Amino acid sequence: MFRRIVHFAFVISLIFLTNTSCKKFLSVRPPNGQLTTSAIFANDSTATAAILGIYEGLSSESEAFPSGRKSLSVLCGLSADELDNYSGIPDAKQFYFNDISPDNGLNSGIWDQLYESIYRCNSLLDGLSASSKITFQVRQQLSGEALFLRAYFYFYLINLYGSVPLSTTTTYQENDKLQRSPIKTVYNYIKNDLITARQLLTEEYASGRERIRANRSAVNALLARIYLYTHNWEQCITSATAIIGRKNQYQLCGNLTDVFLKNSSEAILQLQPTVPRYNTFDAEVFILNSIPTVVAFRPEFLSVFETADKRMTSWISSISIDNTTFYFPYKYKAKSGESIKEYLMMLRLSEQYLIRAEAYAQLGRVDNANTDINTIRERAGLSPLSLTSIDSTLQAIYKERQVELFTEWAHRWLDLKRTCRADYTLGFLKSPGWRSEDTLYPIPRSEITLNPNLTQNAGY
Repeated sequence: MFRRIVHFAFVISLIFLTNTSCKKFLSVRPPNGQLTTSAIFANDSTATAAILGIYEGLSSESEAFPSGRKSLSVLCGLSADELDNYSGIPDAKQFYFNDISPDNGLNSGIWDQLYESIYRCNSLLDGLSASSKITFQVRQQLSGEALFLRAYFYFYLINLYGSVPLSTTTTYQENDKLQRSPIKTVYNYIKNDLITARQLLTEEYASGRERIRANRSAVNALLARIYLYTHNWEQCITSATAIIGRKNQYQLCGNLTDVFLKNSSEAILQLQPTVPRYNTFDAEVFILNSIPTVVAFRPEFLSVFETADKRMTSWISSISIDNTTFYFPYKYKAKSGESIKEYLMMLRLSEQYLIRAEAYAQLGRVDNANTDINTIRERAGLSPLSLTSIDSTLQAIYKERQVELFTEWAHRWLDLKRTCRADYTLGFLKSPGWRSEDTLYPIPRSEITLNPNLTQNAGY
């Protein structure tokens, strides 16, 4: 992966704008979608174009990581207990049966895009550091965004693959032979990145009224999640509270159908569509107009919802064909051809309530946890809970996460793993093929071939 990336021209790796959807943000358009290194960091406008290119890459259907049929929402939903597979593609079937080959192209696509995106962040940070032509304010903003994005990408790498190479520069000689760094080392590195980013960014969005570029709250949201995953309960509460307390900026949507609209009050960070009259590629994949050809919900998943849960009616829909009913995710409702009204959600407020509730519960502050759980439940039309034990509170939180965050950015798959419930849940559901080693995806064989210092995950 590193060898392939560094053989690209520097600027193609850093920014390659494939369409004109970001023109409204740019006062200088790169000729033919690329610039020389010196031109990228010649002024604020061209440097800003570079960071916009990273965001835009995340919104493309051709990319494997964030959206569409190759996304984590789809592939990790297949690996977990959310989605049934209706695709005839062998690589997709391997995710569904938790039998992923090191040669799986979809898996390689995830790995490649995450590292390509990290390389672009490294390139941007190196360029900003070396340039004397960028104003102080813009340098602060772009550096903070690049640090945030790099941390976001590494979060998914270590949670999908375990220990991974920690690339922090664009130097080919350093990247080409990197060994896998321990998970703790990577977590510490990205925590430091985020703490620095929090100091660099403000609460204002550089994109104005659009919530499509990282600000300080986006950093706090990712920090809260990482503190949750690393059991730093007090820091977790502090980071989540920093967002929840900003009620003039972030509020839970009273109407569930408004949550995933562009610039909703619940959005902390969203991805703007890159194709005209295309809202989200998640809607293109999930919404069914006929027999499914990619995915639909597992029947077992639907049984988790309580009868009065409004999320069942607002975020799930169905289609009946030949006396068979197929249920599908309906968080995103606008397909191609419609005016742009939905953006892909990266981070949202309800997750922060559930993160804080879990941290409270782990510290034995069950009453505080109840308050946060019930905030989410009451929005969904459910009666409040009065939990008294730590264990019952945690179980309630896990269930709320399952029905609140389904088919969003691999939350369910990662939750099963981090709470040590994967073997119990998937061992029963996917017997006899499930193995504990399946909780980590394989390192792509092509990467091990290129770099003999890389070792394969157990079981592959």
